[in-house]
Amino acid sequence: MLEKTHLIILSIFVLSLFVFASCEILEQNDKQLSESLESVEEVILIPEGKDATITVNKDNKAFFRIEFSDIEQNDVIQNGIGEGWCIDWQTEIDSENGVYNGVELYSTYRVEKWKPVNYLINIKDDLMTNNAEITYREIQLAIWSFRANPEFNLEEVALEDLPGRMVKDGQPNFSYERVKEIITTVEQGYSDFEYNDESKFAVIASTPSDVQTVFTVVN
Repeated sequence: MLEKTHLIILSIFVLSLFVFASCEILEQNDKQLSESLESVEEVILIPEGKDATITVNKDNKAFFRIEFSDIEQNDVIQNGIGEGWCIDWQTEIDSENGVYNGVELYSTYRVEKWKPVNYLINIKDDLMTNNAEITYREIQLAIWSFRANPEFNLEEVALEDLPGRMVKDGQPNFSYERVKEIITTVEQGYSDFEYNDESKFAVIASTPSDVQTVFTVVN
């Protein structure tokens, strides 16, 4: 009888160890799964623009001039030429009439994480009108500061690591001070920005992974 009691106690102990170990493994797996999942921005695929073609060129009023074609009729974006900006400052793109096919287009309308950039888009013309020294370069640097992937900090990035148009004769081809002023203006105002039918917003062109991600502006 005593031997049977010991056997029962031993079985309960072993079972307890198994349950504890199983719970710990499940907890670790859940943690690893959670850590492996990156936040996905709720940008909205434009079905009529899931197989678009873009032609990219440099511009002197925006970072790029992008021509869109092969877009089916829709209420968001049409075929034609629009201003272009980028969010991937370290990856290259052919900006000398570079053509990219099969590009998916995504709307950022009312997407919370894009609110600072969309607010900047809406005040950009006023900023440039009120200060004629602001160029597309300062606007692009501000966009990278809010939306860059990978992360961008103008105070920490070495000048030689910036794209060529940001540097001239080894010196900044932009004003650090003007960029900071733009960033401050956006930070102070974007939380109160409300979308409406006249609001401008970014439409992202999802280029191949080895090509700089770009967007245009629509309203």
